[in-house]
Amino acid sequence: MILANPSDDREMITAEERSVFRRIGLKMKAYLPVGIRGVFDGVIENMHLHWKHREVVKLITKQKTLAFVEETARLLEYESGGILVAIERVPKGHALIFYRGKNYRRPINIRPRNLLTKAKALKRAVAMQRHEALSQHIEQLEINMKKMKRDLGMEDYDEEDEDGSGSESEDDTTGYDEGMEDYDKEEEDESDSEDEDN
Repeated sequence: MILANPSDDREMITAEERSVFRRIGLKMKAYLPVGIRGVFDGVIENMHLHWKHREVVKLITKQKTLAFVEETARLLEYESGGILVAIERVPKGHALIFYRGKNYRRPINIRPRNLLTKAKALKRAVAMQRHEALSQHIEQLEINMKKMKRDLGMEDYDEEDEDGSGSESEDDTTGYDEGMEDYDKEEEDESDSEDEDN
């Protein structure tokens, strides 16, 4: 999926026009659902089909996070070329209201080729859900492991091991040096005794 860049020559609407289009959009019974697939080529095609008969189109998404809803709205605005009028909370989710613009011209290809198809969008949504569920599961496992270590007192034991590892290595090296000194002394004593015998 290759996203479209926002147009530099965007049409503007006044606050009064925005308020009028908002009321019209909220009163509309017909709407386009944005499901788990998100934004794909079929959603943009349906928006242009609605704009053929109406100036305003309403989409409803069931996304719970407002940041995701705003991101979806901006993506729809860039891909369709319409004007985002309002994002409103409704019983079914969030309503996204778009105005086609005064200078609207229906594109030759109303199904953009830079977006995913319906099947590929479903695969992407399923993969994202699995990734999110797996991430939450791993996070919960890490929390449970820390709790079990805390209950068993293993965290304190691990810290003591880390602190004692350095001192043990130092003791080993000092013991090795002392042993070597004793060994050297014994060799000197043996050599001296052999000289006396001779």
